[in-house]
Amino acid sequence: MGVPYAIYVQNGYYITKGRPSDLDKAYQGARCILTISDDATRCVALAFPGVESRILRVHYAVDAQRFKPDQAKENIITYMPRKLADHSSKVLFFLRHHLPAHWSIVPIDGMTEVQVAALLERSKIFMAFSHFEGCPLPPLEAALSGNQVIGYTGQGAKEYWRPEIFDEVASGDVAGFAQRVLAKVQAIDQAQGFDVCLPTIRALAKTYSPEQERTDMLEFLNWMGLNGHGLKA
Repeated sequence: MGVPYAIYVQNGYYITKGRPSDLDKAYQGARCILTISDDATRCVALAFPGVESRILRVHYAVDAQRFKPDQAKENIITYMPRKLADHSSKVLFFLRHHLPAHWSIVPIDGMTEVQVAALLERSKIFMAFSHFEGCPLPPLEAALSGNQVIGYTGQGAKEYWRPEIFDEVASGDVAGFAQRVLAKVQAIDQAQGFDVCLPTIRALAKTYSPEQERTDMLEFLNWMGLNGHGLKA
């Protein structure tokens, strides 16, 4: 029909759905293909050779005023039970006889964003059960809230998986997952206080900020020839 269009890929592992011939035609005909992460960019470039020059990496924005490490920390471990429920239930089963009594595990379930942020501000450890995700948000929100994050990257989180905050577990290694959590609990208990890595938190907040998102969107408008008013970052 001659209508210019773009495709926004929020998960590089969902682009396989559909007839391959139709997908090839759609991606080859797009003026711009936005991708939510470096990993999603890799997936698109691998699946549709020849479109690399039309891929535009964009970032989502996290509200660093809401997800912040300002609250007094408690001996709380958080996780999202809807993420790989079978894996998380097995990790909890392995932890049940070993986690010290002064620690508790609190699921993040049925909460508003405000409630989630308040809980993450109080917790010290977040268990990530990400699976084939574009750029998983919960582990990043937990990190910005001052948590030590242990778990799966879901592939898409590898770009922000800084070793001073994040501890990667091979997907499916639920026994190793539990052991990593227990080791982190022991290290925290033995340390004098609980320190958050503010320089890394600030760097992550800047990368996934409203300012960066605006810059990305302006570049997209320019690519599509839609910035008729000459908007600038």
